[in-house]
Amino acid sequence: MSRTIALLLLSQLSSLQGLGTDKLPVQLPASSEAVLGGTALLSCTYPPEAGLILYWTRLGPASERNVYTYYRGEHLASHDDPAYRGRTSVPAGQPGRGDGALRLHNVTLADEGRYRCRVKSSRGMGVAETELWLIGPYRLSWLQPQRCSPSRSLQNVTLTCLAEGGYPLATVTIRDSTGRDYGAGTLAAKDPQGLYSASHTADVPCFPTAGYTCIVNTTVHQQNLTGTLGLEEPQPAWRGWAGIGIGMGLAVVVLGSGALWGQRHQGPHPPREADPAREEVLLEGTGPTCTRGGDPPDILQEPPPPSKHLAPHPWVAELCPTHPPGPSDP
Repeated sequence: MSRTIALLLLSQLSSLQGLGTDKLPVQLPASSEAVLGGTALLSCTYPPEAGLILYWTRLGPASERNVYTYYRGEHLASHDDPAYRGRTSVPAGQPGRGDGALRLHNVTLADEGRYRCRVKSSRGMGVAETELWLIGPYRLSWLQPQRCSPSRSLQNVTLTCLAEGGYPLATVTIRDSTGRDYGAGTLAAKDPQGLYSASHTADVPCFPTAGYTCIVNTTVHQQNLTGTLGLEEPQPAWRGWAGIGIGMGLAVVVLGSGALWGQRHQGPHPPREADPAREEVLLEGTGPTCTRGGDPPDILQEPPPPSKHLAPHPWVAELCPTHPPGPSDP
């Protein structure tokens, strides 16, 4: 049965090769668009007719490839090119009603090109062609190495718009909120998958309130990204006073630590041996008070007069030895 259908199909298709005069009006849009990875819809309409043949092909430089074959209510999938097998469909039950739209699923860059819709019925035959354009949306971002501050309002900053991983090749333009364009660039690179990355750099005035738009134009679509310049964060006044306070606090801690270190490392006073005679003098209130040359005036004390009842004890000479006045003595 399938062999018989194939033979009939070949005989019918051979008659479609002569496309001198179209007796059956077939209508297709001049072009169609689809997003990479999505589904392409190629419209094809004609007068309703029962028992027709619908034949979609992809036009190449030297030949045509079968994309979808509909023969009198049946899809002949075995006749489809392996590159399209399992990825195409038409509306169920609609080809006989005048709707032969082709749906091509999971489109890739290899699917972009020109397609032909052929229709044959008892009323005649017709053909029309359409162009499939593919769109790969770009990832847009800004680059601003130096932030803008009010102190540099009369200077320029460098602003770059990046458009990455899109299709087809794009032109990048930077425009401000007043409509002024800062040039357009097509500096681009192509990756192994056939996707492009483009960028444009411009020096723009450092106005913190100005808005800028990155415009990406291709032959089939446009993308925009709007933003404002990055600003430097102003330093609050309290941060300066906080820095001074922290510095003073650290100084106090350092000085206090030094004093504590000195106390810990100063050797203890050696214990003095008990002397009964010294204790007796102290109890009677006749102990001398020693003064040193160079002591501050507020700690100088006059020694009490010698006691009339007790002679100076020999230990007094050891405790307060006499010494000749030096240069620093008064």
